[in-house]
Amino acid sequence: MKQTAANFRRVRRSRATPCRVALVFGLSFLLLGLTSCSTVKVRTNSNLVSKTALESANLLGKLAGAPFAVLAEFGQSSADLLERARRHETLGRHSDAAADYLKAAVDSHLLPAAGSKSPGSESEKALVAVHNAALARFAELWVDDPRRHEPGPYYLTSGTESLEIELSAKSTYHRGYFDNFVAAQAVEEKGMARKIREGYGAPIVGIREQKPERADEMEFFPPRGLYTPVTVTMDSATKSGGVTRVSFSMRNPMVEDTIPVGKRNLPLAADFSAPLAVILKGRNEALSGLSGFFQAQERIEQSSIFLMEPYDPDRIPVLLIHGLISVPMIWRDIIPAMYADPEISKRYQFMVFTYPSSYPLVESSALLRSQLAALRAKYDPEGKDALSRNMVVAGHSMGGMLTHTLVADIGDNLWKQFSDTPLNEVPIEETEREDIRKLVYFEPDPAVRRAVYYSAPHRGAYMATKDIAGTVAKLAKLPTEVMRFNAELLDPRIGDHFKIPMNKKYTSRESLEPGAPMVVAMDISPYKKGVVYHSVMGDRGKGDTPNSSDGVVEYWSSHQDGAASELIVPTDHGSYKHPLAIEELRRILHQHAGI
Repeated sequence: MKQTAANFRRVRRSRATPCRVALVFGLSFLLLGLTSCSTVKVRTNSNLVSKTALESANLLGKLAGAPFAVLAEFGQSSADLLERARRHETLGRHSDAAADYLKAAVDSHLLPAAGSKSPGSESEKALVAVHNAALARFAELWVDDPRRHEPGPYYLTSGTESLEIELSAKSTYHRGYFDNFVAAQAVEEKGMARKIREGYGAPIVGIREQKPERADEMEFFPPRGLYTPVTVTMDSATKSGGVTRVSFSMRNPMVEDTIPVGKRNLPLAADFSAPLAVILKGRNEALSGLSGFFQAQERIEQSSIFLMEPYDPDRIPVLLIHGLISVPMIWRDIIPAMYADPEISKRYQFMVFTYPSSYPLVESSALLRSQLAALRAKYDPEGKDALSRNMVVAGHSMGGMLTHTLVADIGDNLWKQFSDTPLNEVPIEETEREDIRKLVYFEPDPAVRRAVYYSAPHRGAYMATKDIAGTVAKLAKLPTEVMRFNAELLDPRIGDHFKIPMNKKYTSRESLEPGAPMVVAMDISPYKKGVVYHSVMGDRGKGDTPNSSDGVVEYWSSHQDGAASELIVPTDHGSYKHPLAIEELRRILHQHAGI
């Protein structure tokens, strides 16, 4: 079972005073003014989908000359069908609308399947646009039809034509897997970079919701559920005796990139950004990060490793870890960019780790280890998958430090930063000793073979000592007992055994200062044998490395001897989102897979 605050630590809540609340909100707006983080603004409008189909049909209907007679006739008849389908929708006759959209998709499928006379031409592109958009609107209506849950085919009627509909046995997903569809063409977003693959089929956002009866199944998915790229395709359409038999599939465009259409293989259409846009609708990166920092005791309840798609035992996991005052949505442009590369999407699956970033590094690293263990216990209990044998982990800022904890051979280096007294000789209860041991003594993760650091403060960051960082840290609403570790170290019986003062509030800010216990321990600990690591960092475009800084972390702190590669990008602390950094991650993943 996944560990939460209830079974991972004891929590004693504190009340927020009006003064504290005012300070939090005041600081929130100050930080928002200083950051380039944006809100993901999304509007979904299904009319855009049917409008696209209609415009393309009208374009075909205007073609003149004998060579285009068939296409022109199709365009005119499809335009009539699509207009009728839109009228049905307006009147609430969704079954009739679905039938007309499906017939338009069938008719536009039969022409290229029979062999277009002008492959790749503008007319064929218009034909494909009609097919994709009409099929997308059918899929949106089909998912709301309760008949889809019944075994075997069911029927729709378009005019005088009967359509027998059946989900193909080759479909990646079964008929009842998704609760809702959103046509990717219906999604208009701001605050994200759109990554699509032009091709054949209807790109869809497939949504499987979190429900009480799915608690075990959906344990490692976001609180809102699974939002994943899906492409609906028409596998066959045959007409016989007044009945058109239609077989279609819901495909995973991350693992399939082509589809047979007649005698040709066409690219499988996909939209890799739309699912993230829909699930992040209205979220502001800065406010979400601040909330996770200030309200740590609430955020810990949702801390987890979240999958971005159903778990695949055959693909290499890439775990992405956000940094201080941050959230997983920072990866919203990076994940689609990687999935848009078919060589990467076929070989890798992406997941994110979320945690309350105000927690000290030692505690967040323990939470990360526990979540990895829980994830493997659920999906790979025998340890045969890449999840237990071959992972790539990438982290930004403090997330880079957490990444480092997975590949460093710490030994007793961390404990020695706290005390010269062997832990076994410290006068505390055995249960307390064991709690401390789990936090300060840990092995490198055997599955992590490659690490990528973005602006990671391996030797600490002086920004963590600045007044604004101190103010933020003081406002952090930490539980009084954070993992019992702080309480045990504050025990007056053992104060004389410690080399550092333990009578102050200890958050991630203090744990990132130069000279902090975890920072020193990581710096003096060797990397585990065989691990490969890479660094990406910003210099704000000044070109002054090795005297450079990204404005938060200086080069001397980010640099790691022995790195397989080191890339300096002309940007600030947000190095991970620079185009050169995205291309570097693509290169690293290609290299890791031997492409």
